[in-house]
Amino acid sequence: MRRFMTTMTMSAFAVGPAMAAAPYVGAWSSDRLNCSATADVQSQTVFTVDRASLSLPEFGCEHATFRKNPTGWVVHASQCYGSDPSLEEPFTRVIRIVRHGATVRFTWHGFDSGPLVRC
Repeated sequence: MRRFMTTMTMSAFAVGPAMAAAPYVGAWSSDRLNCSATADVQSQTVFTVDRASLSLPEFGCEHATFRKNPTGWVVHASQCYGSDPSLEEPFTRVIRIVRHGATVRFTWHGFDSGPLVRC
């Protein structure tokens, strides 16, 4: 019984960090007031990230894979749809997420979100 309890305790410590959400998962905005604003304001100002998809102002991506690098994460987003009529849908995008303390920043070619706080 003692061996069983030791094994269970060690397993709990090993699995715990793996089950924790990645630091970029959540809703982010440049102003926390946007987090509780009306839906139309939120759609223009709130960046939402989960383990496998993104919803960003102007577009959303149904699939995303995240890879850690020395400065943050590189996101390969696909099945993206947005409001830019010049883009053929669905499109793909490579997004970089960098965390600085309590803020994150999303960047891609021609775009920088600036520092965002968690909602």
